[in-house]
Amino acid sequence: MPQPQPDGDSAAERLAAAPSTLACKPDGAEPTGPLTRLPPAAMMDLRRLAVLREVARGGSFAAAAEALCFTPSAVSQQMAALARDMGVALFERTPRGMRLTESAHALLAHCEAVFAQLSDAQADLDAIAGGVRGRMRLGSFPTATVAFTAAAMDTFRRCHPDVEIHFADGEPYESVVRLKERELDLAVLFDFDHWTAATDYDGRAVCDDHEIDCMELFDDPFHVVLPHGHRLAGEERVELRDLEGERVIGSPSTCSPWGADFRRLCEAVGFEPDFEPRYRSADFDALQAIVATGRGITLVPELALPSTNAGIVVRPLIGGPVRHVRLATLAGIGRSRACDAMVAALREASAPLVGRAGEGADRFKTVIRVGQRLPDLSSAGR
Repeated sequence: MPQPQPDGDSAAERLAAAPSTLACKPDGAEPTGPLTRLPPAAMMDLRRLAVLREVARGGSFAAAAEALCFTPSAVSQQMAALARDMGVALFERTPRGMRLTESAHALLAHCEAVFAQLSDAQADLDAIAGGVRGRMRLGSFPTATVAFTAAAMDTFRRCHPDVEIHFADGEPYESVVRLKERELDLAVLFDFDHWTAATDYDGRAVCDDHEIDCMELFDDPFHVVLPHGHRLAGEERVELRDLEGERVIGSPSTCSPWGADFRRLCEAVGFEPDFEPRYRSADFDALQAIVATGRGITLVPELALPSTNAGIVVRPLIGGPVRHVRLATLAGIGRSRACDAMVAALREASAPLVGRAGEGADRFKTVIRVGQRLPDLSSAGR
């Protein structure tokens, strides 16, 4: 008769302690225990599967190594071990390098379901445990991180020390990909009236809009950046129609997502914007530095306005583009208590920015400093 197990033993411990079902029988017959009926895929190391997904995303071992902070040899070893575990070849050599085999593509096709189920399981366990605990995986974009996301994380950490925070900074479309692949629980991102957060800077959609649920935070209006001594530098505010004939630095589609809205707005007031094709950058600091040399003008959102730059003049742009800052989660997925608490922290940290669109470039930035005391959010999500 089996001996009763102590209440504190886990299922894994009881399984490991069970002697007869996994041991070889005296007559040499194959074991018939429950683990022998599992396919090889059920015994794989999920960390290796995550590495395979990163290799497929980056297109090479080197790109995956950089993204994962591994060495290329470590990635190669992980892939060799995964191929050995599965008993199939995952890569094949071509004149242009290595590519994934049909078996690798088949394995990757199941990745999303596997990681989605594990994420849902973790959320269920956190809910059963009660309170705000577990982990919180947050994404943001650089100017939002500086302005309020870092402060929100600091407040969240102090209010909920039992939650482990994982953070990834990147462009909105990168956060959307991470949401879709269950690498993030929540993301701070932005979109425009004619440019979605799921569109990369080459104009390609990384997912369908209906796959992401968004919650509004605030609007972030664009200002015009002029070289010192420009004909409009003395104006308190600049009308959109005043920019007719100006050379605009920042590509309308291949680099700067605000370009699509800017073009439509200019056409609505009667002119075609003149984009300077020789200077392209998605970095606002780089664009402002080029403007300071007199090569043209550019547009910068309020969150990215400089505190000082002797070579430029910044003015509010009446009728210009506005980017909409939002919080995003994967559609159809219930939010954990930790996620709800982070939403509350982000709303609190960004509250000074709400409703302040177009108040003028004289204030440049409203920045919530890391360590600044915010209202207690310990009850959020409960």
